[in-house]
Amino acid sequence: MALFDRLDRMTSSQVDRMYAVRATIDGMQATPNGRPKPDPERREIHVRGIFDQAPAYAEIEQGKRDRTGNDLRALVSGADFTFSIDIKRYPAAASAKQGDVITLDDARKFRISSVRPDGLSRTVFVLTTKL
Repeated sequence: MALFDRLDRMTSSQVDRMYAVRATIDGMQATPNGRPKPDPERREIHVRGIFDQAPAYAEIEQGKRDRTGNDLRALVSGADFTFSIDIKRYPAAASAKQGDVITLDDARKFRISSVRPDGLSRTVFVLTTKL
């Protein structure tokens, strides 16, 4: 396993060097029925990571009236946003939770909808634009 750890560390640092963007993670606190507000007990975290925006197509069943069967067409198109961070380089980013706000260096803001560790040295945040 040490060989793969070394390869992961080498490729992760090279990818970060080429494609990383700066971002700030702001901790948010939410009540069950309230709006999220800044969490005073958690400080903002400055990180660099890989921002990825990929097209997303939702297949929606169309109910046909001529009984020829349903047709799966991409009626809705959107985008999937992810942000990947090297946790070994930025250990404070491991404290990011669902609901926190991440602000990129171009002032775009996203909400973290899920945190997915990849099992090696990186964690992927799945982002949504709805704030």
